[in-house]
Amino acid sequence: MTSAPKLGILAGGGFAPRQLIAACQALDRPFFVVCLEGHADPDLVDDSVPHETLPLGAFARLKELCAREKIEEIIMLGRVRRPSVAELKPDWLTLKILTKIGMNALGDDGLLRGVGKALEDECGVRLVGVAEVFAALLAPEGTLTKAEPDDLAQEDMRRAVEVASTLGRLDVGQTVIVQQGIVLGVEAVEGTDALIERSLGVRRDGGGGVLVKMAKPQQDNRFDLPTIGIDTVRHVHAAGLAGLAVEAGRSLILEREKTIEAADMLGVFIVGLPSRGAENG
Repeated sequence: MTSAPKLGILAGGGFAPRQLIAACQALDRPFFVVCLEGHADPDLVDDSVPHETLPLGAFARLKELCAREKIEEIIMLGRVRRPSVAELKPDWLTLKILTKIGMNALGDDGLLRGVGKALEDECGVRLVGVAEVFAALLAPEGTLTKAEPDDLAQEDMRRAVEVASTLGRLDVGQTVIVQQGIVLGVEAVEGTDALIERSLGVRRDGGGGVLVKMAKPQQDNRFDLPTIGIDTVRHVHAAGLAGLAVEAGRSLILEREKTIEAADMLGVFIVGLPSRGAENG
């Protein structure tokens, strides 16, 4: 795939950027990694991988880097905690962009769309999503594990999807935990692992319970797709939940084979729910 456009990977934290780098290497896809300072894992890359570390507020340097490295397409991938303007330490170009899009007036999705448009307008690159470049990283539809959801789990999943869809339109979270029809918790700023831990204090007697991660209805599929991996499976099992479900085609399963293997060993189900698609993306 050496004729493919050179890909820039704006890397936040977590395993997703690592897996994307491995996919580029396996397919001989030309790429360059921009490690976001304070967010990308410190051991994400070594000297064998073309890369540079930039702070979030260094848009002018990113523009220069894209031109120098002849980057044509960019993917934004990995966890990035939303910073305050003081933490951002914006350069002149970042200030210009933030003034234009209004950082404090936007929810997460609006801010990401604004940043994405700025990447295309200012840096002359095309912003792409994982689905366009490496569809194999996306969750497929159907039950992926030996364990399957029973009737109660199916009802809990339907309830969780309903709640996630409603809250998603308000730009709140991506994850919901439901047990026996009761919502035990919804994800806020704390993240999925903290949500699972919080749900332990309100669990009902008896078994069951599911965790559902859905993209927000209005979510642009190029940004911040819901992600699960081995750690998610382990935390779900430790919390006594029966399984988890993600939206097929709009969620990532990191290290898919290993994640499914871990779920099979623990007796936890993983389901790819039919995609509802994006309302505006």
